[in-house]
Amino acid sequence: MMTLYSLAAKACRLVSYNIYRTRINRLLTNGLTIGKNVTIAKNAVIDSGYPYLIRIGNNCSIAEHVRLIAHDAATFKFTAGYARIGKIEIRDNCFIGDRTTILPGVTIGPNVLVAAGSVVTRDIPPNSCVAGVPARVYGRFEDYIERNMQQIAEGPVYEFDNLVGHLDTLDNETKTEIWEAVQSGGHAYVRGFTGRNPYTWNTE
Repeated sequence: MMTLYSLAAKACRLVSYNIYRTRINRLLTNGLTIGKNVTIAKNAVIDSGYPYLIRIGNNCSIAEHVRLIAHDAATFKFTAGYARIGKIEIRDNCFIGDRTTILPGVTIGPNVLVAAGSVVTRDIPPNSCVAGVPARVYGRFEDYIERNMQQIAEGPVYEFDNLVGHLDTLDNETKTEIWEAVQSGGHAYVRGFTGRNPYTWNTE
């Protein structure tokens, strides 16, 4: 039974991945611009009506359920059918967190982290971290990276393949160790994920 389930799950993942690739390739054909080493999660929504107004720079990550919306139809019924359109430009080295919405007329970065759940309504300056609805600057990108590098040096650090790659066989002792490490605001890190998953483009 497990073998049948595994085969069915693998087939579903393959179909889902092919649908994703077809969708992104269609957006690229219709003008979407993406740079090198760009990860776009399979559930990210990119405006299919105006993909040529959206540009994503090098080394960016677009997380699950992010929405890049290059049009605003709020005025449609009140202005005899007019809707506003605008460009979205995400410059190099940006991370756009889960369920973020980016509205038309926005430039982000370079070197920007947008926290999960944010709504970006205006330009985000380079080298900044933003969060909220609407998104506002709360820190500097350089400080965020430096703080994380310090915490990595202090540990603990686990190997990605040992955790995620073997989740079904991960022993309770390791799970308990990690649980205790992250108590009271503590941090742990996972090393070894390259980011070059099946949803990453232009890695050559």
